[in-house]
Amino acid sequence: MVSVTGSPTADRRVLPRRPALALALTVAVCALVASTAAAAGATTGATGPTGATGATGSTGPTGTAAPNPSISSNWAGYTISGSSGVVRHFKHVAGSWVTPAVTCTPGRATYSAFWVGLGGLSQSSTALEQTGTEADCDAGGVAHYTAWYELVPAGPVAVKLTVNPGDAISAAVTVRGGHVTFRLVDHTSGATFSRRLRFRHPDTTSAEWIAEAPSTCRGRSCVPLPLSDFGTVGFTAAAVRTVRNITGTVADPHWSAVAVALDETSRATGGGVRVLAPRSLVTAVPTVLANAGSSFAVTWSQQALTQPAGPGGRTFPGFGT
Repeated sequence: MVSVTGSPTADRRVLPRRPALALALTVAVCALVASTAAAAGATTGATGPTGATGATGSTGPTGTAAPNPSISSNWAGYTISGSSGVVRHFKHVAGSWVTPAVTCTPGRATYSAFWVGLGGLSQSSTALEQTGTEADCDAGGVAHYTAWYELVPAGPVAVKLTVNPGDAISAAVTVRGGHVTFRLVDHTSGATFSRRLRFRHPDTTSAEWIAEAPSTCRGRSCVPLPLSDFGTVGFTAAAVRTVRNITGTVADPHWSAVAVALDETSRATGGGVRVLAPRSLVTAVPTVLANAGSSFAVTWSQQALTQPAGPGGRTFPGFGT
């Protein structure tokens, strides 16, 4: 569990509540509820900057926003899921990124997490295996960078790996024989972390590469926290391997890929408590896939709203909503 002293606890966990494209951030058994806009009605984001060079040295993606992404209140990036044909389960997911330097403002605590993971997408799922880094700002305007892993339904575990802005990070999650192996590599410092844990019922039906606004939960009520201004983060070397040893990138035709954009105004309810949308619009939009589907970028942006936005329309847990 990663938190900043004096601030709410930040959590990255997801628990499925609906079929395909349905995830909800949780603490223990609490499910985050917020509104999700239909992908068909989503507005295409603005063109962003060129992606940064990734940890593996490959050039990052161009800045063209992904068209018609699904809308979430706290996730941005890409997810994939198998089909009823050849691919139904994944056993390995990997990706790289350069830790972004977050811009902090005194008096406002913000949070952001960057990770790869397996599972959590199907209606019947009760698990998610994920690892990554976090970049938060405390209320004093000081940035904090950490690393972590998580086996839902258990909470996140902080990793003793020093992370600094600009560090090139590679992350991987592997499921094999009832065990989950997490691996993090800081290519800049040379530090590595690896842990193999027993996990009786992992979910391997999906894979994710995500930039996220973590949530705070009290009892069964969970609300996404303000997203840190991370500028642009580029995901590279995004790849998966199935249980039948089929390997590919996000765009491989063996599975279905979905782009997800974060929009804070999509938040509506949290555990029955109505949450008003902010007076300024914070979004995080993924680019189209590049380098044969192995890379993309996510860009943070903010603009003032002419009037306070009310709660969104139809609400249900989805993509952490």
